[in-house]
Amino acid sequence: MDMAPDELDELRGSAQRALEQAIDFSFSCQQDDGHWVAPVSADATFTAQYVMFKHAIPALNLDISGAEAAALRHWLLGDQNAAEGSWGLAPGLPGNLSTTVEAYLALRLLGVPSSNPALQQARRFVLAHGGISRVRFFTRFFLATFGLFPWSAIPQMPAELILMPKWAPLNIYVLSSWARSTLIPILVVRHHEPLYPLPNAQSDPNSGFLDELWLDPTNKEVPFAPPLWDMFHGRDRDVVKLAFTLGDKALAQIGGLKKGPQRRLALRRCIEWLLEHQEETGDWAGFFPPMHGSVWALLLEGFSLEHDVVKRGLEALERLAVNDESGKWLQSTVSPCWDTALMVKALCDAGLGLGGAEAAKGNRHARVTTAVDWVRSLQLLGPQGDWRVYSRNQRPGGWSFEYNNTWYPDVDDTAVVVMMLVTHDPAAVESNAVEMGIEWILGMQNHDGGWGAFDTNNDALWLHKIPFSDMDSLVDPSTSDVTGRMLECFGMLLTHRKGGLRLRPELSQRLHESAQKALAFLFREQTASGAWWGRWGCNYNYGTTNVLRGLPAFCGDKEVARAALRAVLWLEKCQNKDGGWGETLLSYGHPDLAGKGPSTAAHTAWALDALLRFRPASDPALQKGVQWLVSNQVPKTEEKRHWASWPSDLYVGTGFPNVLYLGYPFYHHHFAISALARFLDRTDEPDQDRDLPLLMTRHVVTTLTRHDILLMVLGSRGDIDVFLSIAGKLAKNRHRVRVATHPAHQQLVEAHGFEFYDVGGGPDEFAQVLGREPNLLWSVIRGDLGRLRQSLCRTFARFWEAGYGSNNTRNARNADPKANGIADSRPFVADLIVSTPATTVHVHAAETLRAPLVLIAAQPTLPTREFPHVFTMNKPRYSPGSWWNYATFFFLELLNWLAMGSFVNKLRVHTYKMKPLCWVWATQDFLTAKIPLVCLWSSNVVPRPPEWHDEVMVAGSTTLAQVDQFTPPLSLLEFLNADMEKPTVVVSFGSMFIADPPALISAIASAAAQVRAKVVICRSWRWKLESSLASLPSHTYVADAIPHSWLLPRVDGFVHHGGAGHTAAGLRAGVPMLITPFFLDQHFWAAKVHNLGLGPEPLEIMMRAGTVAGIQTHQGKMQFAQSMQDLLSGQYSRRCAEMSERVRAETDGANVAADVIERELGSALARSGHCAVVPALPAQWQHAESGLALCGVAAASLVTSGMLDWDDLDAITRIDWIARRQKDPKSRLHAICFVADWLGHAFGMLLAVAGWLLQLVGDVRSVGRVKPHHNTDPIRLAMMERSMFDLNFAKQGLAEAELKGGAFEELLARRWRAAVAAAFERRMERTGNMLLGEGCQG
Repeated sequence: MDMAPDELDELRGSAQRALEQAIDFSFSCQQDDGHWVAPVSADATFTAQYVMFKHAIPALNLDISGAEAAALRHWLLGDQNAAEGSWGLAPGLPGNLSTTVEAYLALRLLGVPSSNPALQQARRFVLAHGGISRVRFFTRFFLATFGLFPWSAIPQMPAELILMPKWAPLNIYVLSSWARSTLIPILVVRHHEPLYPLPNAQSDPNSGFLDELWLDPTNKEVPFAPPLWDMFHGRDRDVVKLAFTLGDKALAQIGGLKKGPQRRLALRRCIEWLLEHQEETGDWAGFFPPMHGSVWALLLEGFSLEHDVVKRGLEALERLAVNDESGKWLQSTVSPCWDTALMVKALCDAGLGLGGAEAAKGNRHARVTTAVDWVRSLQLLGPQGDWRVYSRNQRPGGWSFEYNNTWYPDVDDTAVVVMMLVTHDPAAVESNAVEMGIEWILGMQNHDGGWGAFDTNNDALWLHKIPFSDMDSLVDPSTSDVTGRMLECFGMLLTHRKGGLRLRPELSQRLHESAQKALAFLFREQTASGAWWGRWGCNYNYGTTNVLRGLPAFCGDKEVARAALRAVLWLEKCQNKDGGWGETLLSYGHPDLAGKGPSTAAHTAWALDALLRFRPASDPALQKGVQWLVSNQVPKTEEKRHWASWPSDLYVGTGFPNVLYLGYPFYHHHFAISALARFLDRTDEPDQDRDLPLLMTRHVVTTLTRHDILLMVLGSRGDIDVFLSIAGKLAKNRHRVRVATHPAHQQLVEAHGFEFYDVGGGPDEFAQVLGREPNLLWSVIRGDLGRLRQSLCRTFARFWEAGYGSNNTRNARNADPKANGIADSRPFVADLIVSTPATTVHVHAAETLRAPLVLIAAQPTLPTREFPHVFTMNKPRYSPGSWWNYATFFFLELLNWLAMGSFVNKLRVHTYKMKPLCWVWATQDFLTAKIPLVCLWSSNVVPRPPEWHDEVMVAGSTTLAQVDQFTPPLSLLEFLNADMEKPTVVVSFGSMFIADPPALISAIASAAAQVRAKVVICRSWRWKLESSLASLPSHTYVADAIPHSWLLPRVDGFVHHGGAGHTAAGLRAGVPMLITPFFLDQHFWAAKVHNLGLGPEPLEIMMRAGTVAGIQTHQGKMQFAQSMQDLLSGQYSRRCAEMSERVRAETDGANVAADVIERELGSALARSGHCAVVPALPAQWQHAESGLALCGVAAASLVTSGMLDWDDLDAITRIDWIARRQKDPKSRLHAICFVADWLGHAFGMLLAVAGWLLQLVGDVRSVGRVKPHHNTDPIRLAMMERSMFDLNFAKQGLAEAELKGGAFEELLARRWRAAVAAAFERRMERTGNMLLGEGCQG
């Protein structure tokens, strides 16, 4: 809702006061020579490494009883996370193992005993996270210098790398600038392998110092890489990594090349390189690691502490130290050029530049000019610079980040300085400084169109496979945030018109050409959500706003406008309820957290500054953001001066994602100044009409670009839980999710806020039919499956209809509350289908909808020799590597088609007017289509077979988060807490059909009594037990639905039927499992669990036909009790705990599935394109004559106005399923299907003799193309209905726009006529060129 005029005036006044106070605070922080700089905060590793270095070199006089040691101790202890005893990468983040170990060692070196409570707490954290053996490479390296890690467990780092020529694939210059300057001194240290004495005067690895941090201190030979076999064939398979590791092991066998004559030459070259790259002030590369490492290397090579280069290096290192009230600590770097340039630009945005409204205030203007001169003087014009090695431009002109860093200018600093100079003085656009800076930036553009930070084409990502690379930061490839900054700079210069001054035409042309390459790069990098990843700031907010600031000058291009709109909508969606924006640093490891986090001044300012370039200042969301900045400003009072700034405790800068984060205090200040200044400027301007891509209101565009995603789920509670977890991820991206499944799951689906579509049937039908004969092949041959066919036909038909059908039982809690129930009223037409493989009609429904398909499997369904099709198993055992395993998959698919193919073809031909499919080749077509398949199980349990195609991902298991909402019954808590000396077992058979539940409970209770255990029995939702519960023995508890994630960690054993969901829950909880399989995939999971040593041999005495006869016999009871005794023996606990740890370390499979769905959706939308009339909306129709694409709004408008008829339009094709079914005649699969064709005929004859083929299999004899009838195609009718809805909704939502009603439709008609004319003009031009070419040939 818009603000009233008086409210807007009040907000403007508050914003103006906040801006003035912030400007005053800025000047209070200015240094005497005009520049700005604030300490750069980071984690404790830099301070800890400083302590280690000073301890290792006694001459540096680190007296643990002195004031310096006390200050270092004070800071390190104050930086500890008191809640868990750890040290983290940034405030608010969980503890980090490597950082904690380094801080712990530093404190021990500073004299803090291991008995200190802070270190005791840290020790518990380290041990809980795997101990020292799991630290990163650099932590290992530093520990090795004190004998706390054997050097043999450190990768070889031959100094001969320095000798490799620049044209070699591997040489020092293919590394990033920071990796290069850090690695070269480390090569020297690795050669010497120093061992420094510890406080106990021992450096022997077995001295016992820090043994308290090892899980197993007797074995410190911890390998730094996975086993070679795993890299060759296992789950860690990686050929490049394998080659590097083999090379490392070969080097270790020959002594690491240390004794060869080339080693002395290599060491000399390393030292020469270090001496060449040292600044006159003693610095190396401007940050801690190369400064620390270079002095260390020089000392090891014999340089004395009195040597000039060492003295200057130590002085540079000390300049990074900060002494304040928190103690003494080390900065990772300093940021004077960066801080000053951004501060000056912000002040100029606020009117303090030459010609600005504030220029008359002489003192402040003079101080800004002094700062500008200070920055201008830092331009690097000398011969230094590693960037010259691969850059096509050798002319210098950049700026660097720090005080003293002539070797490594960066394009980010340079672009900001150029914008600062032009913002301060428009005449600077023609200055040598600006021109040389721009020339240098152009020369640094990468071949992919983007920019890195310090080097050009530094993108050898394979270097991350090197054994000592565990930070994934060895290269400096193009990034979206830096590229967006370059476009912002280019756009400012290209649109510069002040004073009649502008760039040289030749340079302007080069900027245009460069910008086009950069835009192409950004289009490729934009994520499915519309955001861009941020490399140097947190994270998607930073990347997206950087790019958005660079796009306005290029939005005349429709593709740019569409990309901008997607990003704007994403950014607006991320606004917090308090009006601000924020993002947690955890989003680097968890992309589902993109744009989410507590509001900060930096994030809010970035968002406002970007959005104000696309939205009017009257936008309520922007006004709410400005109000957040005003309300969260913090007073900074000194004497009678009243200044103000914003809290800066949260880090928003990034050094290396997931490894190093940086706190730049001024980020929260100068960016807020720029945002407030831009808001005030925009409120002085009358709102201008925008181009149509951004004219429609955010609400309209958001609603009409929301994608309909259909989830088809055939199965039990375990299957629906998996899909609801995925649905939750999709809903967070504002997709509309419909879940089509059995009525038994309706309450659960709607409880989670998703639309439900009833397809009939249910898991109990399978359980009753298959319980008598668990082997599916025999069930089919014997005719049992025929009883299911009628029900399945109805279910499959409803699955198909769910892609477009209406549904009166939908739940709208997933809808945007501002949309007034739009999720209920807008006709549903699936843009993408997600399905279990078992639904059978998924691919056919996707073909009719022309939509992409993603399959989600909880058990293996593709051919492999590793194991048979899990639905054909009737025993919990199998023989891997068998040809029969491979064949079972084809036989089962063949039987499935024999049973259901005629019905599927009937629907294809008569309902959807499609061509029928061959009953044999349908299986071949489906397999060769390479449909994305996400396998939701752990690769630690079932590794990915090598036969599977590239679109198959073993993603890891997932769980439906329920623990937070679950409140256990008091009686259950009392039962679990009673008789604690007795072990507790959980028994659950999921949705299995049990004819006599009381008899089963009695048998289970009897077995539990024999082994003196308590038992919690989770009853099925079908069990009717109320009359039997009163007579339960005291050691037995029967419970209703309890989340496995809550219950299993509290028990000692888990007995279940072997369902995929139960098995995954047991693996994650780390509890031993006894599996009693009934049928289908349960035998497979039972075999896997036992083979992995996670539980006893599966129990095969369980039910047939839903009875408990097997377990009621004396032998059955004894066998059950013996198995339960084995389960509780403790022999499986260690392996279960190890497996649990590995499973929990994996990515949530639902996140992977959601990413795949987003990727497929994005690819499909990219293929279909956007509307030629309303580019903000995706295309749904294609005009047959012109080939132009139209959205639903435009199509309905043109049909309503009589300019088009629906018969002139074809539904857009997002995916060509006919092309995807093309067969490869040379494939092994083709040969198998050729044989299967003959076998199928023979098998069909046998089935006919058996008498049931006529009932199950018909034949649709049609080979010609079925011409679709537009007026009867149900999907086409649904699309037409949705298009009419979209038009009416868009017309109703044109609030605040000049165009309404007929004027809106007239504009669409004008644009349509122009688009058609342009299309035919292009066609005539192409025809003329072809005729001209033919004439020339004649």
